[in-house]
Amino acid sequence: MIRLVATEQPRDDYDRGIPDYRRLASQIGHILAANGPNIIAPNGRAFWKLTDANSGVLAWLAFTRPNGSALARRKVWTLIPRLQVFIANWFVSVDHQLTDQVRWVHTNIDIYEARELALLVPEPSTDDLKRITRPEAVLTLDDVDRHKVVTVLGKGTDHALKGRR
Repeated sequence: MIRLVATEQPRDDYDRGIPDYRRLASQIGHILAANGPNIIAPNGRAFWKLTDANSGVLAWLAFTRPNGSALARRKVWTLIPRLQVFIANWFVSVDHQLTDQVRWVHTNIDIYEARELALLVPEPSTDDLKRITRPEAVLTLDDVDRHKVVTVLGKGTDHALKGRR
């Protein structure tokens, strides 16, 4: 049986003797982000900056679902700024799977950089929009789905894109 003596004061050492691991956790997180093969957001999306292989000019902002179903792992969704949606893009999906003779350079980025790049992505050409809606490989017409910018990148980016119009 434990007896409490009235003269004892409760110990107030919540801030003494316990090391602060926040700095270590931050350092480990930065190392993982720099060296990891994919920077995956908590919602399971990996974001990609696609630049032209010849000129280096920004062409697309995209995301993938590396932890999704078999079909979702093959899909690449690209941003259409004017419509404020990400659409499953079959020809970017094909390019993403190739190891040589690529049209775009795919660079893995975090969600914060993706939010900044969303405002800089050029509008796709009319021909590209027609090609997206007429899949020739990897996807069928039923597989071409959309995700709103607000659900992928958040309200702030959504409002900023509305102001861009």
